Amino acid sequence: SRRGSPQQVDSARQKPREAWEYLARCLPGSHSLLRLRNLSTGRQDPRRFAVLLPAAPMLCRGSLRRATRFGRLTFHRAYGDGTDARARFLKPLDARHSDGWDILNNPLWNKGTAFTWAERERLGLRGLLPAQVRTIEEQVSNFVTQLSAMDDQPLMQNLMLQDLQARNETLYHRVLVDHVEKMAPLVYTPTVGAACQHFSSRYQRSRGMFFTPEDAGEMGVMMRNWPRSETQVVVVTDGSRILGLGDLGANGMGIPIGKLALYCAVGGIAPHRVLPVMLDFGTNNESLLRDPLYRGYRQPRVTGDRYYALVDEFVRAVFSRFPNVLLQWEDFSSDKASNLLAKYRENYLCFNDDIQGT
Repeated sequence: SRRGSPQQVDSARQKPREAWEYLARCLPGSHSLLRLRNLSTGRQDPRRFAVLLPAAPMLCRGSLRRATRFGRLTFHRAYGDGTDARARFLKPLDARHSDGWDILNNPLWNKGTAFTWAERERLGLRGLLPAQVRTIEEQVSNFVTQLSAMDDQPLMQNLMLQDLQARNETLYHRVLVDHVEKMAPLVYTPTVGAACQHFSSRYQRSRGMFFTPEDAGEMGVMMRNWPRSETQVVVVTDGSRILGLGDLGANGMGIPIGKLALYCAVGGIAPHRVLPVMLDFGTNNESLLRDPLYRGYRQPRVTGDRYYALVDEFVRAVFSRFPNVLLQWEDFSSDKASNLLAKYRENYLCFNDDIQGT
């Protein structure tokens, strides 16, 4: 009854762009997304297309669940200069339908020279790899030998492991599983503290998600930018109390990344079902604020009601996207950690191992 008269609907079918604009005015939030699609295509069509959305910061979970069955959604912010807010259905990258170059550049699928000849033929990898096929065991042995040559430089060993994770997660996690006693201190404590201090200066590849105060009102939409359809564990920090090093701001992202690497290796969680998150709400570390290489939000820390409002929006955004996820609070300063745990523990699946564990 809210879609307008039959004449308006018929006119909308003839002029798709006008139909989108008309329905965006008629229907709130993500309901515009589904009705728009039905009027424009006449059916639920998995083909790629774009629709105009109203500038609503939050979208209906049920509607998006139905919509995302047909492809990954990428949302773009609506600006006040008249730029359209668009949601595009993109065909998800699938190893069965991807060419070899995509596979080699996706660390979740890349196995380097461990691809067999049959796999190279089937996946379009012929000519893109050296001729010699090496087993995963041979790759592990070779990497551990290289790593052992730097036993007196644990920070460099950590960086080597980071580089391996960024290009070949199959080998990375096999190394961790086979040599967990040697690798755990390099991936996490005590080495991760020094790695965090050099996070900005040695930053190479994005991993996880970052939220700043500038994202207020849009975190729900931003969560849709995460490309995985399912996530089991989210580890989040605000960088305010990293180990014994204090306020490291966005450099503290190394903590969630390192902890989740161990969860995958020791706990058996699939690497593509974890999400490290940095709540980059500023830093009070003057040396970081003056550092030209600092990658984080270059403002003093947000405090008080504004801080808790931002955290609340983040929590709602995470559980709206992944209702069954486990959220772990990690290395929050003591004046906030207990308050956050007390506020959310009864209504959401979450814990703080600094309080409830160690």
